[in-house]
Amino acid sequence: MTRALSRDPSSVPASVSPVVTRAALISVALGSLMVALDVTALNVALPSIGRAFAVGIDRLQWIAGAYTLLFASLLLAAGSTSDRLGARCTFVAGVVVFMGASVACGGASGIGALIAARAAQGLGAAIMLPSSMALLAAAYPDQARRARAIALWGGISAVGLVAGPVVGGLLCELAGWRAIFYLNAPLCLVAIGAALRCGERRAEHARAFDPCGVALSAVTLAAIMFALIEAPVLGWRAPVIVTTLAVGVTAACALVAFERRVAEPMLPPQLFASPVFAASVGVAFLQTFAYFGTLFVLPVALQVHGGEPLAVGLQLAPMTITTGVGATFSGRLAEAFGVRRVMALGMLAGAVGALALCLFGVTQAPFVLAALLLGVGGATLPLIVASALAEVPAQRTGIASGVVNAARQSGGVLGIACLGALMNNGRADARLALLVITAAFCGAAVLSFACIYRPPRAAASVEA
Repeated sequence: MTRALSRDPSSVPASVSPVVTRAALISVALGSLMVALDVTALNVALPSIGRAFAVGIDRLQWIAGAYTLLFASLLLAAGSTSDRLGARCTFVAGVVVFMGASVACGGASGIGALIAARAAQGLGAAIMLPSSMALLAAAYPDQARRARAIALWGGISAVGLVAGPVVGGLLCELAGWRAIFYLNAPLCLVAIGAALRCGERRAEHARAFDPCGVALSAVTLAAIMFALIEAPVLGWRAPVIVTTLAVGVTAACALVAFERRVAEPMLPPQLFASPVFAASVGVAFLQTFAYFGTLFVLPVALQVHGGEPLAVGLQLAPMTITTGVGATFSGRLAEAFGVRRVMALGMLAGAVGALALCLFGVTQAPFVLAALLLGVGGATLPLIVASALAEVPAQRTGIASGVVNAARQSGGVLGIACLGALMNNGRADARLALLVITAAFCGAAVLSFACIYRPPRAAASVEA
């Protein structure tokens, strides 16, 4: 099974109603905003939650860990489900699960109930994300307009990440930490209403369910994510970490072997027959490794040099604001110069920014300029998604989105785990961590330029 996936021209509509495009964008943007707000707003609320339930950091970390574990491990299965059942149906189901889990989080009577509800939130988010990209792909068949829509989605997500701590702090101060979760309910209702106005498009031939592929993908991602989350605490040589990683690698090998033999696989090997899709997945992994690693390394390095938390937050503002604004407008640049050219230049900007900090240190004058360049590197995420989705037929956008986002999650968690291990001894290790970040951005830039100078393919794709 090595033939490349090709597009069926009849599967792509010539035009889509403006009502449908607006509804798709509103629903997807709200879903992205809710997920982003929850991630960063919750961090501010953790001390309050710890006091409310009289628990320590070892239990509090699983409020985030349970969410990440379910979210990352089910992305591939959710993407395949979206392709089988339809993007709108799957997206609405994900929002309903997320809304119910949010209400359960707000009403949790103990830390165990809260962790379980957070895991359910991760399930809802995993169902939402791949299907949301499939909704956008269907609503914006034109590649240039799709890139702009995905850029707006990425910008709103970045705004949510930046605004999360402020929103979380205000809600904790005015109404208590439970309000952070209750806020999701009205947003979910609006997202559902908008999604129901979108058209539904299913494949004429519904593919068979692939239970073995679903199970193996979930075991692979869950095992790897668990090991990456717990390794900084337990140590990389801890028996449970070594065993879990071995299970993950074994399941991954079994998944590849099985999917090559089954008639209708959950994860079609043909997806990776496209060099551009495979390279885009690699870029997604390296970019999130570098960017999320930066968001971990810089606050630690600045505080080692005596920075107070508020001052550190203000110093990082140029980077996070640039990411939010840049992601929002990256679609316009991509329309003018090509998605992959802008993507590659963004990766180079991130590499230059990280290298500048590595050479001059985090306390020297070039810090602001370096932070701006790192923000540009972070702003390329929507273009990475657009680059990957442009290489797959409409009936595969769900699983393709799942693959890209699984790579993102793995890269982000691995970046924090690996770079965190280099930050144990202060400034010298900060420089080494920044050098690793530079290398990751450079690797992403090389893959991005490879996407530009790809060999011609029969399938339609984004203009480089």
